[in-house]
Amino acid sequence: MMPLLRVEGLSVGIRRNRKYLPAVENISFKIMPGEIVGIVGESGCGKSLTALSIPGLLPQGVELTGGGVIFDGRDIRGLSERELCRIRGNEISMVFQEPMTSLNPLLRIGAQIAEPLKLHGWKNRKLIGDEVMDIMNKVGLRSPEKLIHEYPHQLSGGMRQRVMIALAIVCKPKLLIADEPATALDVTIQAQILRLMKRINRDLGTSILFISHDLGVINRICDRVLVMYSGRLVEEGTVRNIFFHPVHEYTRGLMGSIPVRERKGQALVNIPGKVPSIEEKGEAHFAGCPFAPRCVRAEDRCFAAFPKAIPLGENHSVRCILVDPESEMEYVRI
Repeated sequence: MMPLLRVEGLSVGIRRNRKYLPAVENISFKIMPGEIVGIVGESGCGKSLTALSIPGLLPQGVELTGGGVIFDGRDIRGLSERELCRIRGNEISMVFQEPMTSLNPLLRIGAQIAEPLKLHGWKNRKLIGDEVMDIMNKVGLRSPEKLIHEYPHQLSGGMRQRVMIALAIVCKPKLLIADEPATALDVTIQAQILRLMKRINRDLGTSILFISHDLGVINRICDRVLVMYSGRLVEEGTVRNIFFHPVHEYTRGLMGSIPVRERKGQALVNIPGKVPSIEEKGEAHFAGCPFAPRCVRAEDRCFAAFPKAIPLGENHSVRCILVDPESEMEYVRI
């Protein structure tokens, strides 16, 4: 089966004083049809910029500086703005973290959900109205005949997020990119949103790229996980591999920071230091592992070169010069 999405050597730079500082560096991954892939990492690791690169939505002053994005056999980087507009919302859609800054406060809910259909060629008003009502029912918005006449500020946070999801899937896209869609919601509403996204994946066959710093959320919804640190992919694997057999020291630190019943009474792992800003990365000028300054196991060679991906078995790889592939592969098979 061919991947729906292939990201190959993607690099993103942020313009500062006539030069581009690296925000995302040479990352590659793929998403298969019907698959849910998560990107996890601390704030500032480049997760959102990676997501925005896929449909070509990078903000002003931020540009692709290398690599490419192949979606459904087409190179996104080679498409014109008009061609990209045909894809956005129709084949690739996004759900953003904060709906109040994404929804238009001056438009009624029904008009906003209908807009993607109109932009992508729907003409019949009755068919558009029926599709809007149907998608609102599917995302669990009760009394849609009333809600279509209301404005975003009249809805609760959970309802606004469901509206955002309805907006994103009304054209039945092949790929849905969800950028921390449940972070600002309470635990009960968050669980409802996650169940909804799983149902969208199951019923519509939509592939999902799910971005979060919440490892519990990633564990509940994703098939595979990409661990990202300071603009680099450091480990990739199935949810089982990443959560039960983490190999990279950064991944182990993330997993050790989760409070779980099995470690009740034990201190949580505290990763020293912080993610470097792009300015700090630009000043450092070292080509090694970006996590080396925070890694308790770092050696001099860790600062010399960023390692190639080391395969540890099916669907599991890591980028760490300290890893012994033979012993780690035995560990991963547990």
